[in-house]
Amino acid sequence: MVKITGYYQLPGRLPQAVDFSELFDRSFMRRFTHCRSFERFLAGGRFRVRSQAEFEALPEEEMDAYVRRATRFGSWKEMLDTATDLYARRQLLRE
Repeated sequence: MVKITGYYQLPGRLPQAVDFSELFDRSFMRRFTHCRSFERFLAGGRFRVRSQAEFEALPEEEMDAYVRRATRFGSWKEMLDTATDLYARRQLLRE
């Protein structure tokens, strides 16, 4: 399993790194996709990702097209933004 990270930022705070396995947790993936994990989601799109750099190099147009086919979202950005918002809310509830 490849560790992919992104960033989220709560109001008034510095950006924080978050592992995509937490951002796109099982609950999110089951609710919005037909996959149990983000890794399986990428595999379903035939994206071979073995590093953070390979993930970041994925063509956004291809990712957008796959997201439109495999989810309820219109783009990769919309999917990422939704996951980030839900994750940030969970973090606020923990405080």
